[in-house]
Amino acid sequence: MLHLKLKLTLPLVLVFVGILCRSNLEIIFKSLMSFIRETEEKNSIKVFLPDELLEYKGVVKRNLYVAVLGTVFDVTKGKKHYGKDSPYHYFTGKDGSRALVTGDFKDESENRDHTLDLSCDDLLTLVNWRSTFRKKYKYVGVLNGRYFDKYGKKTAYYQDVIKKVEQCKQEKETAKRKELEYPPCNMEWSEDRGTKVWCSLNSGGITRNWVGVPRQYYEPGEDKPRCVCIKDDYNVPAGLLKEYDNCAKTSTTCILPVS
Repeated sequence: MLHLKLKLTLPLVLVFVGILCRSNLEIIFKSLMSFIRETEEKNSIKVFLPDELLEYKGVVKRNLYVAVLGTVFDVTKGKKHYGKDSPYHYFTGKDGSRALVTGDFKDESENRDHTLDLSCDDLLTLVNWRSTFRKKYKYVGVLNGRYFDKYGKKTAYYQDVIKKVEQCKQEKETAKRKELEYPPCNMEWSEDRGTKVWCSLNSGGITRNWVGVPRQYYEPGEDKPRCVCIKDDYNVPAGLLKEYDNCAKTSTTCILPVS
């Protein structure tokens, strides 16, 4: 009798287990497909054509889009700044990166997004602008053109800009280290006395535990010397420093007469 019950029950158990496994597999499969779709949407890059981006000036399309170094942001929530007749409406519907540092809001030339010839200060300012946009506005894609190709991949031009940015950062660090070594003098000018230069514990905005003495520093590549505070003349390569005329070698203050 028991054997008969087992023969009848076992198929039912197997059917039940099969249904349960199939149900779980369907749930797992649906979850997996949903995850894949979400990942693809997240990783997909919207690539705007120039004519397409031009529609996002608040007229054809209600939203306002701005491209900075080829990266497109939705600035609609900043409508008071970027809407029609607003100060920065010029930047909508295109990449006008150059004007962010030149201030030329009438530049409609093909070079309005050309940045490789900018000075280090201007280029680093532009990179900071893009960082500000990333923090403040929604990223919506990239612009096919100077910085990104039709597949959304970075162009050779973009790579050159990045290389220059890195070089500029290194130059800034070198200049910063040099300022710590040779801090700028304090400087004051008057019609009667001429120019006064002097050193202090925080001259040039560089706080330190030594005062130093004023010297003319002839930096390689520069036409004119600048006043720096030197702690020890012997640490400086010969020919780079010159004492001020009519000023004691150990004096912390020098007066440059009116010429």
